[in-house]
This record gives sequence, structure tokens and C-alpha cells, in this order.
Amino acid sequence: MGSIAAVSKKVIGGTGTLFGGKAEDVYYTLWRLFPHLMVENGFAYTEVRKWNENFGNIETTIYGSDDTGEYSNKQSRGGVTRKTEKVMPGISPYVFSKFLVQNSVLVRLVDVWPDPVELVNVPTILVDLEEELKPHYRNMVNTFEHAINSRDDGYKLYMPLTQNGIAYPDNPFSFPAFSIKTESGHRDLIWEPEKFPAEHLLNKEKKLQEIIKGELDEGRKSIVYVRDTGSSVEGRDVRPRLKIVLEQLGAKVCILDTSTVKTNKRSEWLKQKIEKEGYDVCIVSQALVEVGLDLLCTPTLIFYQFSWSLFTINQASRRAWRIGQTEECRLYYLAYKDTYQETMAMLIAQKNKAAGAINGEASSDGLNAMLGSDDADLQTMLIESIKKGKVLKGSTEEWTAEASDRAREILAGIGKKKQKVLTPKEQYVAWVNQHIETDSSKNVLIRKSSTIISHIEQGKINGFSFVNGVLEVDLIEAFGFDCIQDGEMVAYLTDYERKVVATEEQISLFEVKAEDKIKTKKRKAPVTGQLAFELF
Repeated sequence: MGSIAAVSKKVIGGTGTLFGGKAEDVYYTLWRLFPHLMVENGFAYTEVRKWNENFGNIETTIYGSDDTGEYSNKQSRGGVTRKTEKVMPGISPYVFSKFLVQNSVLVRLVDVWPDPVELVNVPTILVDLEEELKPHYRNMVNTFEHAINSRDDGYKLYMPLTQNGIAYPDNPFSFPAFSIKTESGHRDLIWEPEKFPAEHLLNKEKKLQEIIKGELDEGRKSIVYVRDTGSSVEGRDVRPRLKIVLEQLGAKVCILDTSTVKTNKRSEWLKQKIEKEGYDVCIVSQALVEVGLDLLCTPTLIFYQFSWSLFTINQASRRAWRIGQTEECRLYYLAYKDTYQETMAMLIAQKNKAAGAINGEASSDGLNAMLGSDDADLQTMLIESIKKGKVLKGSTEEWTAEASDRAREILAGIGKKKQKVLTPKEQYVAWVNQHIETDSSKNVLIRKSSTIISHIEQGKINGFSFVNGVLEVDLIEAFGFDCIQDGEMVAYLTDYERKVVATEEQISLFEVKAEDKIKTKKRKAPVTGQLAFELF
């Protein structure tokens, strides 16, 4: 990219993801496109650390003898404390003012999408933990907290506490025990979960069934996002059970993972499953669809679990809301009340307000979150809240009040029987998707759908009509036969001047007189006394 930019007179670089959450994400892009600007501001190419120090966040952790007794040179007299550094999410506004404002045109998707569908962000649904499961969960938290306070290496257990605290309520049936490796090389058992009956249907699973049932009633396809796939710890995979839970509704469910298909073939694989093989739901990890995958065929996205990365969550949430989408897009979020899942949902809500402030959708809470010092990943923020004894509780009422009317309508309808009433546009788009094979023809007909539907409703396109709100198509009436090529259909529906078939009232027969001779470029004018038809 740098070489091409260097030899080009003019360069326009386009990207949908300029930042991944950290200041350093744009560092090398600026060097490739604006090296003179970087030099003018005192940077050398290798000084990415200096960049992070000036415009980002670096977390430095120092372990001393007073804290843990750990030394990097423990067996000698010259032992020194251990220090670790980690680049954290966060970016200074000065990056925009110094480097980007004069070089960038920032647009939102709706700015370049001529007819966007609605993106409905349904408020997070907080589900009550089962009464039978509450003591199991509380025992897990208490066991970890006791080990943290009583063991010399207890500080190492904060991260496992959050990992198990987030994941255990979703899978108490086969969840593995946790042990920690000691200095001697042995492993100490910290916590072992009690057995929970597998035939028990969890409240969160019931709520997921209600959401999927409603989407199925409307003929909508869905993605269920999870985090625990068992890739790192055996027994943590929630996907097989969720597949069974959803199949109980009669849904046809598939699972997409790293071994299913090659990365560059995932979009085609999913489209084949949903559109050709009739699958209703696909269960997938958010990390697999973080970048490079469009989910146009599945307009409903359900976050059954959250990723630790807010960037991953936000990227996954926009996979279906893309140019070319013709259906309303819906986002659902599920979390257990009075657990670390609720705390995590609250943290996500806070950080998304900050992201909205950067994108120009500012609120006072969003600005405070952006300018605050908590620009860390979600797990680090959760650990900090545990250490400080802070309990972050979400408010379904508050989230619902801030939601759109459509989001509140969908939320109120979960679990209730629905009867799908298709709009004229939805009927027309469904007809196009069913009868038109080539993607280019589909795109033209869908892009011009508003005008075409208007002409159909006005009776200007012969063979196409809405009768009592239902689209009726008669190809014999329109063409005289029913085997029509895609190109012919595009020409017919978009060339409105030639649609109207003349009626008897529109046709008149008259005798051509000398003064009425018709001027034409190629053909000879009619001779006086000939008969001519006036069609329009």
C-alpha cells in the first residue's frame, strides 16, 4: 500500500474499520499514507511505543515482594521485581485533531446507503437465575473469593473468577473444575462444580426459545452468538446443548466453527445453509464473524453470550446490517440478573455510549465514559469492579426507556403468538428473491423497489397488482408466456413508459389529411387518405 501511495498523484483510501479500539491501530496506516506528517510531529517509524504513550493507554503492572513475594531472579541475591506492560484500549482526541481531521471524510453507513432498513437494538433482556442454580453460583463465587484472600498466589485467581463467573450459569451441566498450578508444578483444586441435572431447561434457554419462536413465526432467520465453544477448555462448549434446545421448537439448526469451512468460504456456506437447505438458525462464535463476513440472509442476531472484546461485539452486531439487506435487522442481548453477566451488560452499555460520543451521537454519559480512565477491555473492567467491591447493576426499565418505539414493541411481543403481515415491499422483495436468479438483476430490482411498487399500486405495470394488500403476478398477462429471462424482467419492470396496454378508449382511428401528415425521420409520411391509429 505504501509503494502504491508513493507513486500515485492522488490517493483515496477506504476502510470500514479505522480503529480497533487502540491508538496504535492507525499508526502504521498514517506512516504509509502521510509519512511527512508523522516526521513533522517528531515520530520515527519504529516509535510505536512513543505513539501509545502520547495518544493511547499503557497499563504497567509491577509485582514487588510486598505484594506477592515473586522475583524474576528469586534464587540469587540480586533479585528484582517483575514488571509487565500491556497496551490497553483508548485513544486521545488529539489523534483526530492532529492527523485525521484534515485528511479524512468520516461517513456512517446510512450516509452511503440510499434506502437503509431499520436496525432495531432491543434492550438487554435480564433473566432471573433459577432458584435451584443460585446456591451453586453463589458457592462458586464464595469459593474463589476465599481462595483469593487466603492464598499467597490468590491474586492470580481474579481472571479465572470472572471467566467462570460469566460462563458457569450458561452451562452448569458439564462445566469443568478449576485448578491452579503451583510453584512446585502440582495443581491445587480451587473449585469443583456440583452436578446439575441435564434435563433441567434453564431460564435463559427458555427465553432464547421464545425469541426464536417469534422469529420463526415471521419467517425470519437467526444467528445465535456464543463465546464458549470448548476450544480452550473441554466441557465449556454450549453449542451442542443449544442446538438441541432450539430443535425442540422444530427449528433446523446448524453450527459454524473454525473446522466447518475455510474462512473465505463462510459467507457462501451460510447462504447455502439458510437459503438453499432451509436452516432457520446458525450458532456461531462472535470471533468467527468479527470481520469479513456478511450475514444478509440472517437479519436477526442474538447475543446469548458476550465476548470480552467490545470491538468484537460491535463488529458482530453489524454483520447483517449491510448494504443489500432488505429486511429489518434486530439485535437481542441476553444476560442473567444478579450475576457477573449483568455487570458485563452494564459495562457494555457504558462503553457503547462512549463510542456514540466519538461517532457524533453524544450524550453526557457517553462523554464522561470517553473522557474517563476506564478505557480497558471488559474483563479488566470487571476485575476492577470486583476488587473495588462495586456492584454494577443494569436497569431494564432505563434501557427500555432509551430504546426506539419499534424496539419496545418487539420486546413486548417476545413470547406472544405473532401473525406475520408482510408489507408490499416485503412481498415484492420476496418475489424477486424467489424468481430472479442473477444477483445483478436482483440488485437492480430491489434498489428500484420503491418506484416499481408505486407503479404496481397505480396499475401501471400490466400483470402485476396488489389485491387486498397481496401481491399477485400473472406472467401470461404481462408477456403472453411464463418463461422469462432475468434481463427481460428487469427491462419490463423498470421501463415504465411501455407498460400500459392501450384500452379501447385510448385508441382512435382517423383518416390522414394533407395537413395531418406525420413527420418521421426514416419512414415516408403516410399518403393522404390512408388510415392511421392514434394509440396514446
